[in-house]
Amino acid sequence: MPTNLLARLPALLALLALSASAHLPAQFGEQLTEEDDPTLRLGDLPTAERAAEPAFYDRVRRLMSGKPKARKRAARALARADESVLIPLVDAYFFSPNEARPELKQALEDLSGMQLGSRYRDWFEYVGSREDLDTPPGYTAWKGELFSRIDPAYRRILSPETTVRLRLREVQWGGVPLDGIPTIDDPEAVPAGDARFMRDTDTVFGVTLGGEHRAYPVKVLSWHELLNDTVGGRPIALSFCTLCGSGILYLAEDTSGSRMLFGTSGLLYRSNKLMFDHATRSLWSNLTGEAVVGERAAEGARLEMLPMTLTRWDAWRQRHPDTTIMRPDPAAAQRSGYRYIEGAADEARAGVEFPVWRRSDALERNERIYALQIHGEAKAYPLDKLREEILIHDTLGGLPIVIIFDSASGAVRAYERGDRRFRIPGIAPVRQLRAEDGTVWRLAEEGLAPAGGGDLLPRVPGHVAFWFGWYAFYPETGVY
Repeated sequence: MPTNLLARLPALLALLALSASAHLPAQFGEQLTEEDDPTLRLGDLPTAERAAEPAFYDRVRRLMSGKPKARKRAARALARADESVLIPLVDAYFFSPNEARPELKQALEDLSGMQLGSRYRDWFEYVGSREDLDTPPGYTAWKGELFSRIDPAYRRILSPETTVRLRLREVQWGGVPLDGIPTIDDPEAVPAGDARFMRDTDTVFGVTLGGEHRAYPVKVLSWHELLNDTVGGRPIALSFCTLCGSGILYLAEDTSGSRMLFGTSGLLYRSNKLMFDHATRSLWSNLTGEAVVGERAAEGARLEMLPMTLTRWDAWRQRHPDTTIMRPDPAAAQRSGYRYIEGAADEARAGVEFPVWRRSDALERNERIYALQIHGEAKAYPLDKLREEILIHDTLGGLPIVIIFDSASGAVRAYERGDRRFRIPGIAPVRQLRAEDGTVWRLAEEGLAPAGGGDLLPRVPGHVAFWFGWYAFYPETGVY
């Protein structure tokens, strides 16, 4: 990232955790001109790629230039173009200097017949909502060219031959370059008794694998957003998209069983973070675990989601006294300006939103839900509803499940239930269930464990999320 660009983002880069949160109030394009930053010069494509691309891209580039006559000629030519040019025009609008905005806005209005004003987010949402609008040829390379003005690595990720398995028009910059937020790799873990940096009321992501229990403080992950570690001998990636409130655990292995290491790409899709793997620099969706851009996308790769529990530290420690917990690195906090205090990262990004065109009023935008997707069927369970009912029997994707809410810790766990129905004996905290046949089942992290031994009823992976973020990916979702 050019030094002069870094200088224009002091607050953002001082925190480095706000990839999703530091949407520039005046937009990136309004901050820079060609004179300010040489990376905004035109004609920066390799000759072979330039020769192969449709001519309208060069006209769009001229619309972004500092030459008024060139902009006017380009605007007249683009007024007669195919509507698909709206897609790169909206990208150009984001990156253009102030003086180029009027012609770009006019071109958008002429092609669309819409009067949406001068806000980038309104045009971004409009183009996203136009499902009838075909993506123009050469668009992947165009997007890579524009994003390379932020970080040259994006051109390699979005090369002309790249496999893309998402609507690339809805990918936008989140505020930092590739790997601009420091990922936590193989952190030190200490016994619960040594966790003097934790308060009982702090929230943690609790992980159990191979008989090993480990907790990861949310007050740390809220800044770093991504973690690579090994628990119970299995490599994991814990991806936390703070914008959409979804912390998800994945088994970080490729098809050969080799460990995969992930980083934050600095890009967003429908306000959800895109991570990348270091081996191929393919982009992956935080929410679905799918490879969506690059070599792994061509293979149709998808990560296995694992169960994880969002809970209070005191509750996790009581359930699992042998747990270890990730120790925060104070040096990392000092270098980055992070405050490893519960809620500090949320406070820093308060009020920040990115445009998402697909919305639903079925629930409030940021209502917290427990999200499940089984055999292609998605469903959202509002946490307030879970808090009210505590125990829910349901069937999703043809699989009978039971969901338990622990009012003492806020934890939600879902399990397969077969043909059984349960009730809760006693009072909170919920530690066991009683089936209608009188058998008692203990709530273990891996599954429901029958008293006296026997086969577990497996845990079903799910996670907490904000309603808007879940709905943007799963518009056919049910709501409990």
